[in-house]
Amino acid sequence: MSAFLVVRILQSQSVYLPHTLVYSEVELRGPSADTSEESSFFESVAKKSYLDYNHYKLCARIATIVNASNIADALNIAENIFSEVMDVISINFPISNFNLSPIGLVKNLDSGAIHHMNDDSFKPSTTFMLQQGMIQKYDNDHYLLSRDNELSKRYLRSLHWFRNAKHENNKQLKILFYWFALEALLKENESDNISGMIRWFLGFPNGKNSQDVSLHLIKNLELHERYHYWKKKLPSVLDQIREFRNNSVHHGFRNIEFASSELDLFCQVMVLSVSRCQGAVRNAINNNITSISEFKEYIPDIFELNTHVINDTHGTIIYSLEEKVKYAHILN
Repeated sequence: MSAFLVVRILQSQSVYLPHTLVYSEVELRGPSADTSEESSFFESVAKKSYLDYNHYKLCARIATIVNASNIADALNIAENIFSEVMDVISINFPISNFNLSPIGLVKNLDSGAIHHMNDDSFKPSTTFMLQQGMIQKYDNDHYLLSRDNELSKRYLRSLHWFRNAKHENNKQLKILFYWFALEALLKENESDNISGMIRWFLGFPNGKNSQDVSLHLIKNLELHERYHYWKKKLPSVLDQIREFRNNSVHHGFRNIEFASSELDLFCQVMVLSVSRCQGAVRNAINNNITSISEFKEYIPDIFELNTHVINDTHGTIIYSLEEKVKYAHILN
């Protein structure tokens, strides 16, 4: 663990401060408090991000010191700390844009090195479509948008949360949005525990309905040496995520009760879960299933519609979960 100073410039149209303010472990200060090194660094970050630094030069800086294993974790912890302070202060400036800009720095206080806010995670990219002719085809997207039943509405609500999760940088919020996508898709009532259904489409049939799945398919799934480990492990992981969701909604998400490596595992489980469950519901809609209760009734049949389930479970799901666990051990 190292000590990191994290400094971010607030978004343009935020607030200018004539003097430094301190709130618990957070410092808000004006640009005059920048060192010459920091000022030059901020300008280079803005240039690298194709931003006009003049629009941010006068905005307040927000800073804190955190202990973390790496830069990504330091940024994540700092952003949670910043968020609470900004929530409180923003009430006093209702017409100002109290958000973090992309401009900032991370300084390792042990070595003195200043780092850019590197983020190696997925970034949106331009997609180029090839022209398929002058007449637009009626495809599966048109079909889904034309459906008007309970299951199709659930699917569309789930896609909304999934899109929000995909573009969310905060790790905790990303996990929450993914979970909301699953609840919108699968949760029938307040007391409904959707963990069992999620495990089905991760490649782990469970409950009494699993007896209706082809014995040959089950045996092939079980051929992977780590299959039984994850079959036993996933229920507890999903219960932890559900607990994380409930605590976040009722008590706020900023007090991190899980290690960063655990949150990384939660996020990976959620990415895999949402995509597979949405795919299963999409298959169900295409096969004229109209409600979540009907979907549950036909789970074994919907599960077997995925002809790539063995390769997907072994080569993608178990492999990626193993990689997350392996990476966590390396860090520890």
